[in-house]
Amino acid sequence: MYSLSSALKRLAEGEFVCAVAYPDEFAALQDAAGRAQAETWLEAIGYRLARLSDEGAFFMAHGTVTTDVRAKVREELRTIRDRLQPAVEFLETLRQAQGRSPQLQPGDTFWESEIVEAVRGNVMLERRMNEMRDVHGARVSEAAVDRVKRILALLEQSGYLKETNPNHKAFQVTGKVLYVYQLLAFVNENTPHLADSSVVDQVDAQPDLLAPPAAPV
Repeated sequence: MYSLSSALKRLAEGEFVCAVAYPDEFAALQDAAGRAQAETWLEAIGYRLARLSDEGAFFMAHGTVTTDVRAKVREELRTIRDRLQPAVEFLETLRQAQGRSPQLQPGDTFWESEIVEAVRGNVMLERRMNEMRDVHGARVSEAAVDRVKRILALLEQSGYLKETNPNHKAFQVTGKVLYVYQLLAFVNENTPHLADSSVVDQVDAQPDLLAPPAAPV
């Protein structure tokens, strides 16, 4: 019961509940009875329990599409396109340089020191990192280790990475990455229209793209 209560709290905070970030809460929502209670509770406050796949993270989505919800969705799409897409693509380039499949998967692990050393020894990675002009506070002349720290901090603060070893700076990809990939596909398809409010009309037919609230209810 405690895990379900904790899961509801995480959902209300706008968190994505997955096996990596919140294993106990995820298990509570995986249980049919717990999931039914969560759905009833969310419905009572005007939201719904959403999920991208049978194994994907659970999150709280808006139950009704309003003008305010549309504005929030547009803003999230811009944030994905302008800040998160470059960070995700940087990690994909790193995986390619390591001879691995580029797409990130829940549970993938990255070490800060591993990324720094890879950047220092790979011109392509260094160029990709330096192209990320909008990493908050970053300068092109900044040391590789500092820019890597900013990239990891951005992804952690946005819920796409979880620090699993503070002493050695290890990070694990969370289930929220599946959400960002679906949004990225939508953004890439509709980039010319993101400034136009009508783009959100296309989200209505894809309810799991409706963003969770940015702040607790």
